[in-house]
Amino acid sequence: DITGDIDLRAYVALDSWKPAVNSTLISKWTSSGNQRSYILRINSSTGIPAVFISANGSTSNQVNATVAPTIADGAPLWIRATVDVDNGASGNTVTFFTSTDGNTWTQLGTPVVSAGTTSFFSGSANVEIGTHSGLQADFSAGKFYRAQILNGIDGTTVLDVNIATDYKAANLNEFTATTGQLVTVNGVAG
Repeated sequence: DITGDIDLRAYVALDSWKPAVNSTLISKWTSSGNQRSYILRINSSTGIPAVFISANGSTSNQVNATVAPTIADGAPLWIRATVDVDNGASGNTVTFFTSTDGNTWTQLGTPVVSAGTTSFFSGSANVEIGTHSGLQADFSAGKFYRAQILNGIDGTTVLDVNIATDYKAANLNEFTATTGQLVTVNGVAG
């Protein structure tokens, strides 16, 4: 339930980096009951990353990166979005980045500045990776390696799901994230 500045990071290898349908990377968003907070996704057809911001749980603002990353289909890439909810100039700023190692970040396009300060709704939706709205929308096709949510830009890591180290084949349905949360795996086909 981060309501201020947020830093969303996902390390994925999408089957298509210009997918036929919108591809959610990280979300805390359920449309039913107006439990919308945020979504980080790759837009269909263009491959441009986007962040959705809801301050009240019902309405939202979509902020698109100014360019798409240059990456081959199936290749892994870190996608990162930071949201400064109060940039000190009566606005908010969303900045997108890419990385190949998760340590050195390259800004993707230019920061997107919007008028007015904002915040994120503190709702009851679960955090989801690869989809949103209670596993109902924008399924992503590809491989997910890691997802991180930081409270503040370069702030405290509140969620770190590292599939490579956290996921154990002995239990296909759930595992414990690096940061201690129980992670439920849905749609396991063996």
